[in-house]
Amino acid sequence: MNRARKLSCVAAVAVAALSASVVPGPVAIAAELPQPVTAGALPTPQTDGVVFAVAIAGNTAIAGGRFSKARPAGVAPGGPGEVTRNNLLAFDVTSGELLPWAPVVSGSVFSGADPGPFCKPADAGRWICDTVFRIEVSPDGKKVYVGGDFDKVDGQWRSRVAAFDAATGALDPNFKPRVAGRVRGLSITADTVYLGGGFNAVDGVPRTRLAAVSTGNGALLPWAPTADREVFAVLAAPAQGRTVIGGAFDNVNGTYRHGLTAVDAASGALVPWEWVTPSPDDTITDLVTDGTGTVYLGSYNWRGGNPRLEGRGAIDIATGKPRWLDGCYGDTQSVAVAGGVLYSASHAHNCEAIDAVPENGPIDYHRLLAETTIATRTAQRNVNHVRFGDPVPELLPWLPNTNGGPAGSPWLNGPWAVDADGRYVVVGGEFTVVNGSAQQSLTRFAARGVPGAVNNGPQVPFPAPELNRQLFGGISIRWTGTWDAQNREIRYEVMRGGTANPIYTTTSSAWPWSVTSMNFTDDQAPQGRNEYWVRAVDADGAVLSTPRSSIG
Repeated sequence: MNRARKLSCVAAVAVAALSASVVPGPVAIAAELPQPVTAGALPTPQTDGVVFAVAIAGNTAIAGGRFSKARPAGVAPGGPGEVTRNNLLAFDVTSGELLPWAPVVSGSVFSGADPGPFCKPADAGRWICDTVFRIEVSPDGKKVYVGGDFDKVDGQWRSRVAAFDAATGALDPNFKPRVAGRVRGLSITADTVYLGGGFNAVDGVPRTRLAAVSTGNGALLPWAPTADREVFAVLAAPAQGRTVIGGAFDNVNGTYRHGLTAVDAASGALVPWEWVTPSPDDTITDLVTDGTGTVYLGSYNWRGGNPRLEGRGAIDIATGKPRWLDGCYGDTQSVAVAGGVLYSASHAHNCEAIDAVPENGPIDYHRLLAETTIATRTAQRNVNHVRFGDPVPELLPWLPNTNGGPAGSPWLNGPWAVDADGRYVVVGGEFTVVNGSAQQSLTRFAARGVPGAVNNGPQVPFPAPELNRQLFGGISIRWTGTWDAQNREIRYEVMRGGTANPIYTTTSSAWPWSVTSMNFTDDQAPQGRNEYWVRAVDADGAVLSTPRSSIG
């Protein structure tokens, strides 16, 4: 699961590249790699805007962002079944049905300078900021916490953070801290809600981008570390007595700790932390854990150049020592972990440090990826901030994809949020297409064995084989293979017209960037005209056939 949570029901200055590299260490070799969910998208509600936060909790998925309408899967904007949903909604993760829970999350109109694309214009010189950025569920599953830019829920004042009863969906009447600025990070323990963002006070008391309040009544707690720029994510780690902080800051408690560090969970004081980000322009966007003492991160770099951190990493919470970094390029907006798999929402490109997604032509973004949570091998070259011999994870065969979003988007990031619980992966964002089909802002995927799971197997194009008659008899059959969105290996079966069974079978592995060519000579071909085609069959039984070729 992305973060520790359960839900019963919702009704719902700069650092040199070498110093930033991972210290080589033991690499865990798994006898069998973990298996991601399937890559075929399941029917899921859509919104008319952007989803910035998703959470799976029990059989409910919750989505938050900046939107005003929701509609069923397959329905165009304004079509049948479209209903009002104000920046927050819930749906049944097992069926994809929208739930009736419909809190009205809103913001007050204000005058001033343009606050940026996360807000929306009201009229000339006035703006509304009401976006939801983060959703978390308490460890006991009894409350749902939401953070963002809003200041009202269902017409009641709730300044940038609110809590809901998980069983009834009712707004918690007692939890109403007044946060003076955006909340982007939330982490919940049994008695504490940790907040991170761009605020400068809570309940009128100075708090500089970090604060903690009581889970029960929202009372401000003494915990008060400071960050000099925006905090994007916080992660409470009670077992280590720490709270991990990620964002765009340079300094925490007045000490240089750019982008990622940890503080004491009780006092807020800095604790020892070994790693620093490769570039002072890196921003840590998301933090998750799986209970192994590891924090997994996503990052983007706003300036470019090398080295830069835009992919994923795994850091030991107790020491701040990196366990691995993947060295990929392409901003990562969100990460989720389940079953030994780290899922990410990004626009990844050029992952040569892990021998994946090479960039040898026009950039081809892969916006949804899965990797092992442990390092399975070591890097064989110096790439970006990864050095030869550094531990690196393994890219896993899970390659659904989305577009970047509508043409007018200021970001074109595609997916912005991901959560996973071992059964399902839910993705939110600004995309309007998933796996080539129209689908706006929300989608979901299911593990093998889950009822309704959709396979996404061998891919087109898979062209017809080339045939040539050999000088000394026989027919040469040559074909270019394909790739599979959820399996690494494909079995190829050469078929000849009039023959029920394959005349030749071989197996080959491939990625979208490394399809292979194969050939076979049919020495038993009958006289006269013959017709051939090739079938690609994956481990899940999905079959794709080439067009047929014939030769006289």
